[in-house]
Amino acid sequence: MGDDTRNVNNSDKPVEKAPITRRKLLMTIGAAGTALLAGGLLENKALGMSVTEAVYDTEKKKKHKNYETELGIVERKLNHVWIDLEEDFPIIPPETDDTERFKRVIKHINDSGTNNRKIYLAKAEYTIASTIQIGQRGIQIIGIRQGRPNDPSGKTEGGTRINFTGTGPLFELGTSGNGFSDAVQGFTLSHLNLTSVGGIRATLNNPMAVASNRGTYGLGTYAIKDNGNGNVELSHVQIERFEYGFWGMYSDVNSFDTVNLFYNKIAVFLGIGSSQNTLKELYSIGNDTVLKVKGGSGLRVMDSQFVKDGSATDAPIIVEDHHSPYDSAFFHRCWFEVGSSHRLDAFVKISCGDNAEPSKSIIFRDSCLAIGQKVNGEPLCKYFVRVGNASQILIDEVTAFPHSLKKLVAFEGNYSRQRVVFKGSVDWDYGDGTLHDQLGTGEGKLIAQKYTKDGFEFSGSPSILQPSFIRAYAGAQQAVPAASWTKVSFTVEATDITGQYDPVSSVFTAKTAGIYLVSTYVQWNQQTDANRTRMSVNLNGDAGAFAYIDDRVVGGANHSMSTGSVPVKLNAGQTVDIRVWSENAASLSPGGASTYLTILKLA
Repeated sequence: MGDDTRNVNNSDKPVEKAPITRRKLLMTIGAAGTALLAGGLLENKALGMSVTEAVYDTEKKKKHKNYETELGIVERKLNHVWIDLEEDFPIIPPETDDTERFKRVIKHINDSGTNNRKIYLAKAEYTIASTIQIGQRGIQIIGIRQGRPNDPSGKTEGGTRINFTGTGPLFELGTSGNGFSDAVQGFTLSHLNLTSVGGIRATLNNPMAVASNRGTYGLGTYAIKDNGNGNVELSHVQIERFEYGFWGMYSDVNSFDTVNLFYNKIAVFLGIGSSQNTLKELYSIGNDTVLKVKGGSGLRVMDSQFVKDGSATDAPIIVEDHHSPYDSAFFHRCWFEVGSSHRLDAFVKISCGDNAEPSKSIIFRDSCLAIGQKVNGEPLCKYFVRVGNASQILIDEVTAFPHSLKKLVAFEGNYSRQRVVFKGSVDWDYGDGTLHDQLGTGEGKLIAQKYTKDGFEFSGSPSILQPSFIRAYAGAQQAVPAASWTKVSFTVEATDITGQYDPVSSVFTAKTAGIYLVSTYVQWNQQTDANRTRMSVNLNGDAGAFAYIDDRVVGGANHSMSTGSVPVKLNAGQTVDIRVWSENAASLSPGGASTYLTILKLA
């Protein structure tokens, strides 16, 4: 065989460049390409040509205007860059929807073990009637763009939509079971709209969804169901009208970024073991409940908008059984909106109801409360957060319209630990000077640190930042032997806020480290002329003085006193007592105004 570009007629005519030969094509694509050609994978009718025509038939190629593009498709296939569902897995008659070809491409990935697991969807709409079972790690499904390909409202984004007409999960990761499994980690959806359109329909409670004719969802449907895998990535995805948009059990380290959640019964459910999930820039509207966390932990929700979710019987956000000792749920810079058609009891409910599992360490920071105005004096949403069996809840700054609520927080039930801390700038109030309602018989403790136009204001239980202070005095006259250091007996405890003084031993024991001011006054009964008296502060029972605070000589046979004070830095558990010395035998007068001790914690 000679050079395919030579002039075989030896004429003076310009040489016409011949089509790429089989030899050159095979040399270009290498061994892997040869195997694919041998397998007939290039025999693709989408090119409009057979392999033979594509390689040799110049006239056929001239008629095919997109030949270079199509040759690029061949190159893409040979180099395993991605899988194009339209090119590589067309519908095979008598198939009437896309279910089987989705299953074929997943089976191809499972069976071949290929690392080419990126599936592109180039059409506007696909229809799937039964569950697509994902059994391999790292599968990616990518559409044209997020949003509806067409919509009666006219808000058409031209995206790729998968219409699910069946029941159960649309995409199921792994098989049902308990505990973690890493077999199907790394499942990714990007630039897609998933919509439940078939099956048995049920009605949402959300009034806005019902009013907009989008108030039904597929009973028993899941857009994505993850059975213990995790590492799911959703980017620019829209999920509509499922019973569960995303459902995960032991589903951890997931990342949802720019995800729209519309008209679902429960848009996102994170069950037991579903920890360290990051939800960023969510946009929800018309769901009964947009987020339910039951047993998950370490949740981070950031820069998200929750718009007109919930109903009179459904809270938009529910957190239950969230009490891991090392994790928290964190909502940062989120928008919480309630419209005029709504009547919510609370936007967020934390471990509410009878016998609720405990929750703790839940933080709301820089929250924008877009709550509509009250109607005839009645709020559209009574409370931002309703607390049952929960503690360590922090609400750090709220803006916009918190005054449209009945109260910021409500406590329910008879739980022994119910604690919320609020910190923020406040130029509004609810008329009675409080930020919460006590609806039950539990602890119901809200501590507020408010920055007002008049300055800083602290309110709440005084037990949170109680001062450490004791006062004790001598209940009876006390003899002091000559020339012997003697501990003063302050046997009557007048004040001891934090339980640090023992009147039996007359010893103060610091519960917490800090600086304490020790002050004492003792009155001596009539003494011998020129008698010398001294007084000291002693630590930890040591015989040697920590500080001498009084030393004097009495003139004449008179009464006298010893007095003094000194700041002392103590660690927790260290002790303080007071001792006196007299050159001659003497005695101390009893009484609260005669012989007493005070100790005040300064810092």
